[in-house]
This record gives sequence, structure tokens and C-alpha cells, in this order.
Amino acid sequence: MDFSAGKEATFDEKGRVVLPADFKNEMGGTIPGGQLAIEIDPYEKCLNIYPMSEWEIKIAKIKAKLNRDNKEHSRVLDMFYRNFKIIPVPESCRMNIPNNFMEKVGIKKDVIFTGQAERIRLWDITEYNQYVESLDNYADKYAQLFGSE
Repeated sequence: MDFSAGKEATFDEKGRVVLPADFKNEMGGTIPGGQLAIEIDPYEKCLNIYPMSEWEIKIAKIKAKLNRDNKEHSRVLDMFYRNFKIIPVPESCRMNIPNNFMEKVGIKKDVIFTGQAERIRLWDITEYNQYVESLDNYADKYAQLFGSE
């Protein structure tokens, strides 16, 4: 999977939001296993959404890198496991995101889903617009990273 672009959406009165069809189609037209992993991003004010196959890869990398018997690693694991949840996703793709996750990243009603490779990011639209405005010049960064190849 290689999610890209963005799609605006709105939470309904019951606190649900529909995953855009473009992202569902990228997963083959249905949500594999009827579940997605939702993670509070450790760097930005957004949520990361992973198909379970991608989430399992991420979990395996984290487990391989951290030792539960090391105090510092154990604390990182505690925080990591507190900041994600596996949610069921019905065929309609109308998702219930945990309220405490939404509060932590400032999601209110109007949101944007954005693709970023193997994950989808969910932002409050105001927060996303501020984030985009704060980004350094894309052309300069791209040239710096890839211009000499």
C-alpha cells in the first residue's frame, strides 16, 4: 500500500467519520480483517491510521528494538502501547475514533485524511493548515535530498 493525497471529511453527530473511498480502494476495496490501528502521532498533532498488515510490521520493529527488561525501554513501550488502539471498521467504513485520542490531537469536527506511504494521517483541518504553512520550502528540501542523484 502506498497512500497519497488528501480528502476532507466531517465527523457526524455520533462522533463517527467515514474513511474516504480512495483509501479503502487502496486496501483492495475492503478493510482487511475489518480492523485498523489508530496511533497518536509522537511528533505532530494528528492520528496515524494503519491497515493491520502494516501495523504488525511496525509492532515487530518496535519489539525487536526495545527490551522490556530495560527501564528506559520499558517506559517507552508503556507510552507506545498507551497511544494506539485497534478499532473495528464496519463495511460502511464509518469509524468511531476514541474520544481521548481526538482530544489529544485537537480534532473537533472538520478533518482531513492524508496519505503518507503505508499510513493514513487524520488531522483537524485547522491544525493541518497550520502544519502545511509551517513546512519549509518543499522544492529546496527535495533538491537537497534527491537533487544530486
